[in-house]
Amino acid sequence: MALIVNADDPVGEAVAMRLAESGTQIALTGSDAGRLDRTASRLVDQGVPVIAVMTRTADPGEIRESVARVMARFGRIDILVQNERALAAKALEEISDADVGAALEVGVAGPFHYLREVVPAMRQGGFGRVVNISDINYLGLARTANVAAARSGLFGLTRALALESARDGVTVNTVVMGDVDSGTVTDTDRETLVAGIPVKRLGTPADVANAVSFLAADSSKYVTGQTLFVCGGKSAYFSMSI
Repeated sequence: MALIVNADDPVGEAVAMRLAESGTQIALTGSDAGRLDRTASRLVDQGVPVIAVMTRTADPGEIRESVARVMARFGRIDILVQNERALAAKALEEISDADVGAALEVGVAGPFHYLREVVPAMRQGGFGRVVNISDINYLGLARTANVAAARSGLFGLTRALALESARDGVTVNTVVMGDVDSGTVTDTDRETLVAGIPVKRLGTPADVANAVSFLAADSSKYVTGQTLFVCGGKSAYFSMSI
């Protein structure tokens, strides 16, 4: 079964629907009750066993409780997908103390707490797939210092945990999103963004979900500690696209 963290946005929903196509049982967490319920209802209509749990990503106690509820319902978690929570990027002089705390809390601490609650049982059971969804700001674009710091922290966490867990049948990888159209991009912004993308289109939530599905499958068992860019070639402009 698969636990999808922050499933209350278009990317999280697309991941849930894509994994469910293979018959995977689904657990959803997030803080938007309406979106969680709508996604859960879509899955139920397709006959997919599902549970949706309201959870604030940065609250260790709520994370512990939500994982316990999922385990009580399904008995195990085989796949953990941590969907990135959007952060407001700012230039250095604009970043407040609160901004620093929020970036690290949402971008590093939240994912860490989920990993700590889920991965030990995966390792004990001899199987697991962890996919962390990040974004291209991890490369350190201008005026994104707070976001780049958080995303880079998740990158390091992924690599370290992949090495710790490799011999136990647990893989840990990252999918890095480029510019994805989640339904809120204006025509003007779309034109500007597309101009900087080699394939000349924005990504879709389904593009991200397809990459997650590959890394979550049993057939990807020889892939761990890796970063898969789903960005239409945009990362090729950067020397650090690893």
